[in-house]
Amino acid sequence: MFKPVFPYKGNQLILTSDRVTLHSKSDAIFLFGKQAVGLSSPNTINLDAGQKIILAGPVVELGNKAQALGQPVVLGNTLNEKLILIIEALNAAAILLTQVSTSQPGKSMESIREAGQYLGQQMSALRAQLNPGVSDILSKNTFTR
Repeated sequence: MFKPVFPYKGNQLILTSDRVTLHSKSDAIFLFGKQAVGLSSPNTINLDAGQKIILAGPVVELGNKAQALGQPVVLGNTLNEKLILIIEALNAAAILLTQVSTSQPGKSMESIREAGQYLGQQMSALRAQLNPGVSDILSKNTFTR
């Protein structure tokens, strides 16, 4: 987080008023700062857009020191894919388990064994995909806390 040095030594503009409005009738408003651009309010800061709001940077922190103290955000599409894999594996195991019959204990034990093996293999493969450093489920540049 950028911390300005006080007292400032150099040229500066200070505008103090009960309300300040900047309005561009036909194009855009740009704010640039060599070190930082800060927006601060004791209450709220509103960002409103008719189409989209873009936050871009090599690191996006949602909260103070989020990268150092927080967690990476979860990538929704990737999480959805992993959950689908879990559901498909559980469904396949459930189908094998429906073949269990009390009248044929030997065949039933085979179905239970197959379901267990299949489920174990699928969960091991998924677990390997979720290992730290390998997982693609976590953002590499957006963090929250």
